[in-house]
Parts: sequence; C-alpha cells; structure tokens
Amino acid sequence: MRSGPWIRYAVGLVVAGLLVYAVVVASGGLEQAIDQLGHASLGLLPLALALEMCSFALIGVMLRMLRGAHRTLRWGTTVRVGLVLWGLGGLLPASPAEGIAMAAAELRRRGVSRGESIAMFAVAGWFQLWALAMTAAAAAAVVSIAGHTKGGDAGSLAISAVVLAAVTLAAIALARRPAIGGHLWAATWWLPRHRGRTRAELRAAGVDAHGRLSRLLGDTGRRLRLGVVAVGIWMTDAACLWTARHAVHVHIHFSTVLLAYVIGILASWVPLLPGGIGAVEAAVPAVLHHFGVPLMVGLAGTLLWRGFSLFLPALGGVLAYLSLRYEHPSSRDGLREPVAPG
Repeated sequence: MRSGPWIRYAVGLVVAGLLVYAVVVASGGLEQAIDQLGHASLGLLPLALALEMCSFALIGVMLRMLRGAHRTLRWGTTVRVGLVLWGLGGLLPASPAEGIAMAAAELRRRGVSRGESIAMFAVAGWFQLWALAMTAAAAAAVVSIAGHTKGGDAGSLAISAVVLAAVTLAAIALARRPAIGGHLWAATWWLPRHRGRTRAELRAAGVDAHGRLSRLLGDTGRRLRLGVVAVGIWMTDAACLWTARHAVHVHIHFSTVLLAYVIGILASWVPLLPGGIGAVEAAVPAVLHHFGVPLMVGLAGTLLWRGFSLFLPALGGVLAYLSLRYEHPSSRDGLREPVAPG
C-alpha cells in the first residue's frame, strides 16, 4: 500500500485540527461552543436530517438521468453510488480519486463501463459547479437588494452577482460547441498517454467525445431539468445549514445563510484538508459574523450542520458501499449474470 496518500491525509488532519482549534479559541472556547450546542432546539434536527437526505436523493436523480443506455439502473442504486462518491469519498485519503474508483467499480459490476461512469460523474460535477455559481449569484443579488449589508457591501455583492451570472452563462454557451471539446483535447497533447498522437487526432477525438456527451445530455429541456436538479442539490444542503442556524437560535435571512454556505463550499475544496475540515468551520462563521452573527453562535450552527452534511453522509457512504458490494446486481438492476464481489 502506498504511504503517500496516508501521509498527506495525516498532515491534513493535523492542519484541520489546528484550524478548528484556532476557530474555537477565537470564538470563546470549546466549553461555550458545547454549551451553545446543548441549548439547540432538538425539534429542528429531524428537519435538518430530512433536508440532507433530500440533497443526496437529488444526486441519485441526477446520476439516474445520466445513465445513458443503461435503462435498468435504478434510483436506489444511483443514490448509493452518490453516497459513496460524494459522502464517503470526500473523507478518504486519496479523495476524490478513491471515491470515484469505488463508485465506478460498483457501476462496472452493473454493466456500466468505466468510461461511461467517469462521463456520468464528470457531467454531474459540471452541472453542480455552474449550479453553485448561479446559486451564489442569486444569493449575492438578493442580499444586496434586500439591504442585509453594511458599508460598500451592497455594490460589491451586486457586481459579483452580475459577473458570476455572466461567466456561468458564457461557459454554458461555449460548452455546447463541439469545437470546444476539440480544443480541450488538443491542449492535452503533453500528457504521457497522448504521446504519439497529433494535435489533429486529439482534436478529432475531443469533438467525438463532445458528441457522446451531448447525446448523453439530450435535448435542451432535459438539460434544463438537470440544471434544476443540480440547483436543488445545493439548495437543500443550504437549507440544512439554515435549519441548523435556527436550531441554535440564530434567525437570519436565508439569502445571507446561502451566501455563507457558498463560501463554505468553496473553502471545502482547499487541497489537503479532508472534507475541508477546519477551512469550512472558519469560513462560514466568519461570513455570518460579518453580517452580525456572534462567532460562537455561528460556529455552533456550523458544527451542527457539518455533522449532517459531512459525517452522516460519510457513514451513509460506508453502508451504501457495503450494500452495493454484497448485492447481486442482477437482483436490482436487471443484469442476467450475477457478479460476485471481489
């Protein structure tokens, strides 16, 4: 077993621990954070859990919409694949490669080739990326218009909203052109696996790959539905954060929480830190504090939300992987020949 990923993982955990410790100290201490969580409204916790479950249910819907010719691939299977990929995968040492490999292997046992699996995951990630950008633009616009700002924030947020929306629409428009696929593939001529191939050959392969992805996506109406599902994934997760805020008695406008949520998601992409631990716990309370929420209360709500959005999905991903691993694919997904695990 290679030690590199585990060394990076251990270093990441240490850095994450130090970041969390720094945030807790800056907020007033661990005892106050625990005390704040102890006074949380327990009646809102089932709602937060239900919202997080809806987020992963929508991930399953998106992957099922991207199943291509594999019409027998069921929603229950794609939900579990989503939990393995985005739930468990986010906390694994070699994230995201390890989660992708595990999810792709289980789809392979159900008749989906590795290339088709990677295409599903890539397209799902593409839609989620730009859905997040549009969600951020909408949140910034609402916060600036509603007046939940101070100083020059309103103007900055309005400009950010316009820029994000413009960049997103431009990226979507460009991605529809086959030539873009050709240019992207031609730009990878330096990769070892592409040695010996001319740029013209790579460009042709890129155009062909773009065509396959376009057929996978379908018509404009289907692409719009995928976009709506992608936005729904982010919105239900953000609503879980908003509910966690209310549970610790922070009553703040949803658009402000949504803005803090987007910043937190971006912070979770910081390399080395597993699941963005430490970076998210620093970013979200800081943004909320800027809008008047005490740091300790903001941290307590963030910790509660992270339990629902990070650690419970990781546990669900373990259970989902085990159920996928020891399930005969023929019993659920229509394959004729059962494939034994291992």
